[in-house]
Amino acid sequence: MAESEHVVLFPFIAQGHIIPFLKLAKLLVSQGLTVSFLTTTKNASKLQSQALGSHIRFIPLSLPHIDGLPHGCDTADSLTLLENMLLLSSAHKLSAPFEEWLQQVTSDPSQKPLCIISDVFLGWTADSASRFGIPRVVFHTTGAMGASILQYLFTNPLSELISGDGGTVKIRDLSLVLNLSHSAVVEIFGNNSDSPDLLRMLETFRHNYGTAKRSCAATLVNTLDGVDAEYVRYLEETSGKPAWPIALPLRNPQKGVQNESECIRWLDTQEQNSVLFVSFGSQLFLSEGQIKALARGIEASEQPFIWSIKDPVGSNINSCEFLPEGFVEATKDRGMVVHGWVPQQAILFHPSTACFMSHCGWNSTLESVCAGVSMVVWPMIFDQFINAKLVVEQLRIGLQICEGWDKIPNSYIIEKTIKAAMIEEMGKEMHERAGKIKESIEDMSWNSNVETFVSYIVSLRSHQILN
Repeated sequence: MAESEHVVLFPFIAQGHIIPFLKLAKLLVSQGLTVSFLTTTKNASKLQSQALGSHIRFIPLSLPHIDGLPHGCDTADSLTLLENMLLLSSAHKLSAPFEEWLQQVTSDPSQKPLCIISDVFLGWTADSASRFGIPRVVFHTTGAMGASILQYLFTNPLSELISGDGGTVKIRDLSLVLNLSHSAVVEIFGNNSDSPDLLRMLETFRHNYGTAKRSCAATLVNTLDGVDAEYVRYLEETSGKPAWPIALPLRNPQKGVQNESECIRWLDTQEQNSVLFVSFGSQLFLSEGQIKALARGIEASEQPFIWSIKDPVGSNINSCEFLPEGFVEATKDRGMVVHGWVPQQAILFHPSTACFMSHCGWNSTLESVCAGVSMVVWPMIFDQFINAKLVVEQLRIGLQICEGWDKIPNSYIIEKTIKAAMIEEMGKEMHERAGKIKESIEDMSWNSNVETFVSYIVSLRSHQILN
């Protein structure tokens, strides 16, 4: 393989998509490739400062203004749900700067990329790849189960899936056989199927999603053998092209800045497998009613905890002020409230951490699984409902307390669920299962999938198989 050969990576411009693409970039570099990582100007500037090495080049693309979004907005951070959908359905505006860059790169035939690996949410990149004669690979940043169900939902008539008054949506397609609650399907489609703007954006997205899958040369999935990789088979069946689980198993972080934080020092003082870690990601922010309900349930459970509470980005809200009066004082001997960011991976891998209360975003779910930590889940939007189903029903390492971004959970249910997960026999069995999954992941040879994939894309160049 020539030293100058490289691949193009193009994620959707949200943190939950950029993070797994960065991990993929590092894997490809480990195979001797150079990576051109395309993103918007602000994101590229932030990523460039991380000094990830000379083999990963961050290419800034200027996103034209999108009506309905703040001027200068070129990232999904701090956007509302509806604004996120607008950004997603308008991301095709990056096609012109993308193709201008491709024109520059391919003007020298020796610099032509081996392939373009684009986010499944950026289906319009199929046309660009075809125009320049470059094979395109689809990358699902969610897990294989989530990718399979989203593919089924986004390639079947929307009206048939979310019409009716409730019940169960039965999915029966090739090797994909399972049931989803009607309410979860509605939430996956944005929680408000009566909104004309949302329906229009969803239809645009569905079209792009279908295009992305039909014309790909291969599929990569952000998951591991031993978690939900059996669903990769469905992705192969429906595309007729090879698919690989490609995630890198997470390890206990090395000693460093994040391990020296106050919350890690506090964990060092706690008993092994005794602490509940509570965090709901970087893009979901709890309301006053939700925080109060959680606080009452956590306090009543009488279990040690670390709770990361984040403020909505761009607001003057101090979310810690929503805590019930006296909560911090009443729990100070067994709990710790952190206002803002925490080193999540280091907390999950800490021997004192027993359980993770989470929104079930895929990156957080994968971190918890790799750490061998059981979960209490509250899925709120999109694929989080599918991830929760995987955790609770298939891996059987979690319990659910609520669902929906605008719902307020029952404090009594929170209390009982925490106790069940932390100190009752059910929780002990979940913890044992989580530990066994962690061990199986650690024993697997992750790099064989990466090597096979790289050999495949090199063969595409050799045989000039363009899709």
